[in-house]
Amino acid sequence: MAMTLSAKDLENISKLAYLNEDSEHSAKLTQEVSAIMDFVDQLKTIDTSQVAPLFHPLALNQRLRPDEITEAECLAELEAMAPLFEDNLYLVPKVISSDK
Repeated sequence: MAMTLSAKDLENISKLAYLNEDSEHSAKLTQEVSAIMDFVDQLKTIDTSQVAPLFHPLALNQRLRPDEITEAECLAELEAMAPLFEDNLYLVPKVISSDK
């Protein structure tokens, strides 16, 4: 049940995707998009009824460390690199103003 792509469909897709449409590339683009749609049709025919739904194909768990407040060991190095540093904070110029 392959879906065919018309020139009008391609024009609409190009407009929605902000693509510059020219006749030189439209035939190739039509062919490539049709090939992608044919591949999707092939994927639809695969029997997945015996496959359990997964959020991720690999059964991996993310190892998280305990959430503990710690002091940075390299604070002196960071302070030396920063042009303005006060009370363990980087001071940066104001970039957003409330002027209307």
